[in-house]
Amino acid sequence: MARKAPTKTTKPTKIDQKFEILSIHQFSNIAMTFWVGGTLTIGSIIVPLLFKNLDEVSAATLAGQIFNINAYVGMFALFFALLEVCIDYKWQIFHLRRFWYIIVMELILFINYFAVFPIIVKLRAGLVDMTTRVFRHSQEFSLWHSVSSILFLISCLLGVLYLLERKRK
Repeated sequence: MARKAPTKTTKPTKIDQKFEILSIHQFSNIAMTFWVGGTLTIGSIIVPLLFKNLDEVSAATLAGQIFNINAYVGMFALFFALLEVCIDYKWQIFHLRRFWYIIVMELILFINYFAVFPIIVKLRAGLVDMTTRVFRHSQEFSLWHSVSSILFLISCLLGVLYLLERKRK
């Protein structure tokens, strides 16, 4: 019987070893969880507390600044989520629900941030000098605020669906 030569296992050299603190998958997951969780917290806890404890103008100003920061965090998180899906699935992404959740959330975020928010800010600036009673009852302001709130809610729901879909991966 012939003896088999022992197989030689090669260990990667230090140059070949990858230094990786977080993979794109881990970073994307953290970023999306941070954004979706933050979005839900802002909408359900922080903004209602602002309007409960501050005058309406101050609360609206702070809420606007918080939503502004949250929009940038969302754009950043969605970019990395899209990058991760593209790396993993290449041209098969069009068949993934996760891909479409990302695209729709990004679209909603861009519409809300670059189209609806500027209208609200402009209308609010015109109403600040008037009493809060008029501020509260401006029909045009209420319409755009409602549109923004609905888009925000849809984005939250899609974010939760995205995270649930990611968990099933």
